[in-house]
Amino acid sequence: MIFNIAFTVENFENKIQISVSRATKPGQRVVRESRDERTKDAAGNFLFSPHPTNPSLVRADNNYFLIEGSIKLRHDWKDGDNFSDANVADYKAVLDEHAEYHNSTYSDGPGWCEGTTSLGDTPCDWKYSPLMFEPDCYKTTFEILENNTRVLCPMQHEAGWSFKKADVAPGTTITATKEGEDCFIFFGQACTLDSGASISKNSTKKLTSDMVAITNNSNKLCRLVKIYK
Repeated sequence: MIFNIAFTVENFENKIQISVSRATKPGQRVVRESRDERTKDAAGNFLFSPHPTNPSLVRADNNYFLIEGSIKLRHDWKDGDNFSDANVADYKAVLDEHAEYHNSTYSDGPGWCEGTTSLGDTPCDWKYSPLMFEPDCYKTTFEILENNTRVLCPMQHEAGWSFKKADVAPGTTITATKEGEDCFIFFGQACTLDSGASISKNSTKKLTSDMVAITNNSNKLCRLVKIYK
């Protein structure tokens, strides 16, 4: 495992850990170099799970969300992995289900595929991440491409959490509805709630009401991440 990105970490009720990268520089990366290095819960159980219809893909166990800046994600596979060159088209079809991924770069070759993406400036309503599923392969590399890129990584103490994101344009408002028994919202930029409360960027708040209206007070696109179980 190669891990040279610094994160600020907060623990919420011993249920979920919220990590946000800080002071990042191009070239910093996280590299998983074997299947055994995949993320585990507090009891030592692997957090990844199979794709419902494609055995060459798994539901990602790290749940990275780009908050600001740009990143590159690369997957490498070898003989014996569940994923092979024959499965590349299936993986691309999963990515193509998400319109926003069409704005990212993508390339592949024998034994590898990679893509780069930036946050951009296009708002969207709540949806799952296009990177929710990934190749079941031995190696994955996550690399920072520009200074002060921010990445969110929610870590599950127990399996079963779900994650959605929404992108809110400056000065506009979106509604977040509570899902699950425990529901948290991460704020990528400074926001105001319909109660009048001000929320600073990089904050995580537990949603206890049925819904809340959130206004982006910054001059940048604000990515919100809903974390619920």
